[in-house]
Amino acid sequence: MAEDIRNMAGTAGLEEFEKQYKAPHCVVLDSEYCSMGRMIGNKACRKSGYAYYDAVILLETVPECGVTIEDVLEFEKKLRPAVLTKEEITEDPMWQKISAAMNKAIDLALAKGPCLIHDRAAKEMITEKGYSCTSVMMYADDMDAKIVRAKVSPFYADLTDRDTIIRMIQEEDNVRINTRIAQSDKAWGVKENYDLCINSETFGRDYAAELLAAVMKGVQG
Repeated sequence: MAEDIRNMAGTAGLEEFEKQYKAPHCVVLDSEYCSMGRMIGNKACRKSGYAYYDAVILLETVPECGVTIEDVLEFEKKLRPAVLTKEEITEDPMWQKISAAMNKAIDLALAKGPCLIHDRAAKEMITEKGYSCTSVMMYADDMDAKIVRAKVSPFYADLTDRDTIIRMIQEEDNVRINTRIAQSDKAWGVKENYDLCINSETFGRDYAAELLAAVMKGVQG
């Protein structure tokens, strides 16, 4: 159907067309490896006044759980080669220990005030706890640029073969995919499962952070 937008002024005041977006208590930010999601999320938090949390920071808040970032990295070696089933992940005792620590840390983060959680939570996890949440996916569609950024990492700085670097990037994303499989029935990276998807290759690091900060500020009051 072709509609003339000039004839739609009569929708003003209709509740169906007047919903306002308000700042959420929490933003969950997923990101493809080398999409600059961590840097963008951190910068957006500084602009909006939100607290920033990722795996390292979350674990620092719950030392009593006895889980270190080294434990997480060691476990994630199992998640790298391929996409697993929920049972294969959640029945692993180490996953259960890590998951319990992360969940406790997320509870503490939410209680402290508005926050952004990078790569460690699903929207349903937050809303089930009684908090408002907006889900965001950060992606980048230029593989050549992602390869350049991957080689900045000390983990991959010595790699020169393009196919090997691409495989490493996919393995990094497999960790994210498998983590989400364990957390939720909504697949990681599928646009329908997010409130907003941002192509950081199009907008660049700084303006992507501006966009994300605007989401976090919302309509105040």
